[in-house]
Amino acid sequence: MTNFKAVVVEDIHANRLVVLAVKEKEKENEINIRLAQEGEVPDFLATRAIKEGEAVYVTIKNRETWKVEAGEDIQAGVSVGIGENGKIVEALGEDAPTIIGYSINAANAGEVVNYVRNVKGGGEGVPGPQGSKGDKGADGFPTVVQWNELVARVETLEG
Repeated sequence: MTNFKAVVVEDIHANRLVVLAVKEKEKENEINIRLAQEGEVPDFLATRAIKEGEAVYVTIKNRETWKVEAGEDIQAGVSVGIGENGKIVEALGEDAPTIIGYSINAANAGEVVNYVRNVKGGGEGVPGPQGSKGDKGADGFPTVVQWNELVARVETLEG
């Protein structure tokens, strides 16, 4: 677990999705957070109500599931996204919001729904240095020992 201090830029209710925010006149070394909006990927979850201007400690717990207030009736096992006011909504159909995970349980609007987060990497990144091609190798056929190991693995898997 790790934590850091952040300042809230708008009132946020409990069980709402939150993102890092950039203020126009950002103070040096100040981290700001706000409600997540449709189309964004949430950074955090508000576990209690917090007020605009309040300084809070954000704790990163690396949980795979979050409990968020439903912005509409949600079925169990469907893709979900961010709706209005940092609430969670179903992400189904052509006009669906960006998928951020899937619901574990059904919930009515205003209730808390558990969802499994889709945690993805941040893109391709910078390629590493080119390695050597290595030795050409033999004819590509396995040795007797390698062949016997492969046969044993297949027999184990297929019974």
